[in-house]
Amino acid sequence: MKSSHPLCSTQSSSTYVSTAADFVYRKVLRQAAAAICKQAGFDTIESQVLELITHMMNSYLLELGISTRLVTEVAGRTVSTPSDTILGLIEIGCSVMDLPTFLAKCRSQGTFCIVPPKVQNSPNVPSPLRVGNAQPHPPHIPDSLPPFPDPHTYRRTEIAGDPELVYEKVREDSAMLKRNTDVSLRDFMLRIHPSISLFGAYEQSVRKEARAQLEIRARQRKARIRGRMAQLEEQKLNQELKSAVDEDMLELFESTDNEPHNDETEVNGPLDDLIAEEMFELDETETSLVRRKVPAICQVLEPCLDSRPYLSALLSDELGEEGSDQPASPPPPTSHSNSHNNNHSGDEETTTEGNPYLRLPRLAVMAELDAMDY
Repeated sequence: MKSSHPLCSTQSSSTYVSTAADFVYRKVLRQAAAAICKQAGFDTIESQVLELITHMMNSYLLELGISTRLVTEVAGRTVSTPSDTILGLIEIGCSVMDLPTFLAKCRSQGTFCIVPPKVQNSPNVPSPLRVGNAQPHPPHIPDSLPPFPDPHTYRRTEIAGDPELVYEKVREDSAMLKRNTDVSLRDFMLRIHPSISLFGAYEQSVRKEARAQLEIRARQRKARIRGRMAQLEEQKLNQELKSAVDEDMLELFESTDNEPHNDETEVNGPLDDLIAEEMFELDETETSLVRRKVPAICQVLEPCLDSRPYLSALLSDELGEEGSDQPASPPPPTSHSNSHNNNHSGDEETTTEGNPYLRLPRLAVMAELDAMDY
């Protein structure tokens, strides 16, 4: 059947660009055509024939919808009724009197059920962060133009207010700054220098508890990941069982050119998100857990000779890491004597073994020579 209406002709597919919804409707209509052929007694069907039947059904339904809409508009209404559909069937040449017999036959014999298409959740597009209220358009700017950006992007705004010069506030800020400085200096010295705990036995017990707690947390994290993997595998199995309800019929009437459904990506997606969340969480360390029960004020630094404290601060980042067992402190400088300096030529420069960044000057040797001349 070839319709005279331009919207339901065979050229309608080239008039409008197909959307994602059109492909879903086309797939459901294709399954319906395959079910009708299966119910009629056919066992196999060629892909070209199934495509032709699907196209004919699509054109017929489109013609019926257009006729029903015209009847509705002629009657002065915008919502179609069953009577409009019956008149539309009569308009396209369908025998309406045979419909009750066909429906009674379908009820007595039964029909195949078409699996409804999967509802695809639309991706959650995060709304852009808005700072302040956007300024509306002036009267001379049409509303079709995009809105103004955030006011702080093109207006001069103060990034900080005037400092409070109240006496109480100044004393509070000064005390807080002094306290933070003391805490930072204490933590820094404990990190780069060896220390002795005032409560050694208690600290050892707390450290053992911290290690056990960290091991329990690691096992719990692995158990969560394994449980999530098992849940995703169960969901994947349920989806496969649900999609295999009419698998026999789809293998007979569906073409082999359809792209396979990639379930592995859907399963691995939430698992990757879970692993990423676990990785971005700040893990507790043994030292942080110990410091909660044994604060830094319970530690006493071991006395040591450091003739170059400025160099200790420079080398602390490289030699004194938090996870290292031995704190870093530069060794004492190598003593230089006259005999040691006399064994080397004056042009050669000697370096100390304890400090790779510093070359000791020979000003002291020159001073001794001047004293000997006098």
